[in-house]
Amino acid sequence: MTPNPTEKYLAHLFHDAGLVELCHMRDRQLNVSHHKDALSLLAEARARHSIGNLFTTLNKIDVKGWLAYEAEGRQADPTKIIRTPDSCISRYCRLFFDFDPARPKGQSSTAEELATAETRARGLVAKLMALGWPTPLLAMSGNGWHAHFRTALPNNQETNEQLREIYTGLAAELSDDEVTFDRAVRNPARLCTLYGSVKRKGVNHPERPHRQSRCFIPDPWLQVHPRQVAGLANFYAAQTPAPEIRPAPVRAAKVGGRGDYRSLDVVAWFMVHGAYVGRLGAHVHGVRCPWSSEHSTPSPKSGSDTIIFEGDGGWPGFNCKHSHCADRDIRDVMTLWDDADNFCGAAFQPVRRAG
Repeated sequence: MTPNPTEKYLAHLFHDAGLVELCHMRDRQLNVSHHKDALSLLAEARARHSIGNLFTTLNKIDVKGWLAYEAEGRQADPTKIIRTPDSCISRYCRLFFDFDPARPKGQSSTAEELATAETRARGLVAKLMALGWPTPLLAMSGNGWHAHFRTALPNNQETNEQLREIYTGLAAELSDDEVTFDRAVRNPARLCTLYGSVKRKGVNHPERPHRQSRCFIPDPWLQVHPRQVAGLANFYAAQTPAPEIRPAPVRAAKVGGRGDYRSLDVVAWFMVHGAYVGRLGAHVHGVRCPWSSEHSTPSPKSGSDTIIFEGDGGWPGFNCKHSHCADRDIRDVMTLWDDADNFCGAAFQPVRRAG
């Protein structure tokens, strides 16, 4: 019996990755399971496919590293949902390129929007194949289009730098007001639609319907050679001007103001400045860095490289992972945005000394 496209897709995935993580996302609930073969993964997927969305990892998980990471996480918090982190990926098995059409937030694509993303994806594939790259898997994700090139690259600093150059270059070249090339999907533990499952986003409307994703697997599906990846990275690195080095500002000794900054509503403050991205944890939020124009590399859409955290009896905090902002904290944001007092729930009360 000829396997269906999902079975054929998973056969390739398990052959290359060995262990695969399945994630079921339903509203804000997440279920995670790990599988050593396609049969067990498909059984779990079929039990959950009627609601929510299904995703899998793409790259090779270091099993020993993952088990140690999971055991440590369970010991710290037995109730926590634990996903495979980037650090537990030993090898890239896929170069995953994602084209997402512009549309209202939280809604599915129209047929026209989807067709625009397909055109952009096929254009990139034609360009890379003209450079000698092999034929990739193409997929309709439900709302956009994907291309997967098989590869075998170590998850190390050299590979990460090469992929940063490639994805940054392609994003600048291929993104516009109609379609976004997602440069954030290069991280090792990236999730991808389980092809064959239905992608549900927003209301299922005839014009913006929930669609069954599908993939088209080439025969043979060959690997792109590491030299070809390095060549493309070198091409885009040569196109990027060296970033301007700007010294971090000298921090004021102290921040003055009327507000009691222990009561600062830091979330509302960043929202008003158009810099809020979303909640990352109980008291941690992703934001856009106020100094993002100085960054030499772009920020992921998740906002996970720049965070704020709510105060717990003290001042709220700010941290940006980019080197330009290594010494900046919430005081620097207050100096840049001089309206923090307006978001404080209480006025500052100086401590009066007895006597």
